[in-house]
Amino acid sequence: MLLLNGITVLFMAVFTMAVSVLDPATLVIYDPKLTTLDEISQYTESLNQRQFQLTFKEVGETIQLFKNQEKLYSNVIIFPTKLRTIGEEINGAKLLEFFNKGGNILTITNPDGLSESTRTFLNQLGIYPSPRNHALLDHFQYDPKKASDTHDVVKLNSSNVIDNGAIIPKQDGDLEFNYKGSTAILGNGRLIFPILQAPTTSYTKDLKNDDLILENNWSQGTQGYLSVGFQGLNNARAGWIGSDEWFQNGNDDKFGGILIDSLTKWILHETKVIKVTQVEHSHSDGTLYENRPYKIKDEIIYKIAITQWDPETSKWIPFEAADVQLEIKLLDPYHRLNLIPSGILGDSTIYSVKFQLPDHHGVFTFTTNYRRPGLSYIDETNTMAIRHLANDEYPRSWDISNSWVYVTSAVVVFIGWFIFVILFIYSGESSIDGKKEK
Repeated sequence: MLLLNGITVLFMAVFTMAVSVLDPATLVIYDPKLTTLDEISQYTESLNQRQFQLTFKEVGETIQLFKNQEKLYSNVIIFPTKLRTIGEEINGAKLLEFFNKGGNILTITNPDGLSESTRTFLNQLGIYPSPRNHALLDHFQYDPKKASDTHDVVKLNSSNVIDNGAIIPKQDGDLEFNYKGSTAILGNGRLIFPILQAPTTSYTKDLKNDDLILENNWSQGTQGYLSVGFQGLNNARAGWIGSDEWFQNGNDDKFGGILIDSLTKWILHETKVIKVTQVEHSHSDGTLYENRPYKIKDEIIYKIAITQWDPETSKWIPFEAADVQLEIKLLDPYHRLNLIPSGILGDSTIYSVKFQLPDHHGVFTFTTNYRRPGLSYIDETNTMAIRHLANDEYPRSWDISNSWVYVTSAVVVFIGWFIFVILFIYSGESSIDGKKEK
């Protein structure tokens, strides 16, 4: 009893100290045949403590995600369901529309529960979960106390965690934890963040089919993934976990609690959120573009201020990084410059750089495109025309070093001609006159 109470306290302690920067309206969809609210009460209570406004809906009920083309919720959490569809008005296309409009979606499946709506939505993201009745098996690394016959409780360790701190905080020491659930195969999309990978000795097969044909397996070894994150270019976030056991009360797996806590906070925009608070650029003397448009080879100063949400204090704090860059491009980048932290402005860090514009006129784009695994994407773009020099702005004669030889030649020719004319005019004809006198 004391052990169970200790586990409960640990589980609740993990889910603390975070407030989302988004609207707290959250829809929780569950199937009472697989998941009851009492079984996940600690998980949902942690969301309530973090000020989320939860709406619970059973699959099959009338569920709406939109009203007058506007989202009714900021977040959707979908637990495993046996039904083919979640609801009459919720299918894969509706979930994708919700995601494209900035909604965040956490999907949980297991070998017994995968709706067609969830599967279709995940497939659009490049995540292909195993079909129903398919489970991860491992005849070498399994827990003999919990799966002595079926071998479907697979033992995992630190080598299976490939997140690298993008979503889940890096863990010290060796990890050992169990997993019982399904797997997914991933596409090659750059927006996918794998979190957990299946062991090399594991495979995923249909539990109702006893044949040992290799081609019938859904995944082999490290082809399978157990948890995945995804972030769209609009900064909407989605995640998938192939097991619901870590969400249930009394979960005694410490790392499982850390994983679902970190993934939930990441998807609901409680962690890893950054944004731009200010962008400005001007001539090196401070004159703005509106007052004096840029011309080729002008000296320019570019500044951008970036802030980060701190889940521990629920405040915005200055964002620190050494790899923020600026691109100046027409069709292709002319310059790619590192932005240097140059000061603090309120809750933001100012990154700046001084540079010379290209020796080419046209419509240029100043772009700060910052994409790092787990963090919100920054794509700040400013487009402006850079003019060529006016007729009276070009350097003249002796100011052009290449003209020195031509100017010198012209001056030498002029002086030589002048001397020749003087000598020609003032030279006498004494020898000719002397002959005439004789």
